[in-house]
Amino acid sequence: MNKILEYQKLDMELLKLKKSNLNSEDKNNMNKLKSYIIDAHDKSNQLDSSAKELVNDYNKLKAQYDKNFEKVQSLTKTELSSISSEEVDNYLSTINSLSSELFLLERDINMIISKMKSSLKEFEVTKNNTIKARQKYNEFKAKYEDGMEKITPKIKAIEDNMKALEKDLNPELFAKYKAIKNDKIFPVFVSLSGGHCAGCRVEIPTSKVNKLKSDGTIICEQCHRIIYHS
Repeated sequence: MNKILEYQKLDMELLKLKKSNLNSEDKNNMNKLKSYIIDAHDKSNQLDSSAKELVNDYNKLKAQYDKNFEKVQSLTKTELSSISSEEVDNYLSTINSLSSELFLLERDINMIISKMKSSLKEFEVTKNNTIKARQKYNEFKAKYEDGMEKITPKIKAIEDNMKALEKDLNPELFAKYKAIKNDKIFPVFVSLSGGHCAGCRVEIPTSKVNKLKSDGTIICEQCHRIIYHS
């Protein structure tokens, strides 16, 4: 039992070491910045797609505007004295209609230009923020890797000690240990503390306590840990 408890102690130290670096401030900052960079990349793609649509809409409106403008230019060269009064009415009606359409087209073109400027500005802001985020990400990554470099020898030393201990462990007991740990239950072995399971604090019946004294171990019915007799 002492050997498996020693193994568990090393295992707890190992988990604590790995968890401390996994939950380090540098690691958390890296994850936040990574999420931001991914979101910014998606946003840049959306802005790029939107900009292409705006350019396409602009070209269509500009082409229609130029076409109508040419018509107006052509009509204004007409000698009114050479056409009938009825044709003059149609002429003026056409001029007015084209002028109104030109006004609306110009309005829509200006709106698109405004959207394009806004989209471009937003794209530049996103790009600059992404560059800054990448720089900060690399800074935190360097700190994190430096931290990993410092604890890696400690982790290896503990893992080597655990590996060396394995050959002295009771195979059946070790198999139970691994099975329970794989079920996300840890620590696996706990003592009896004042008639309670030291893992979940549930009270252990007297009959179970007597069995523990005779057998050396029992399974807690509440948390499924192995309670050992100390």
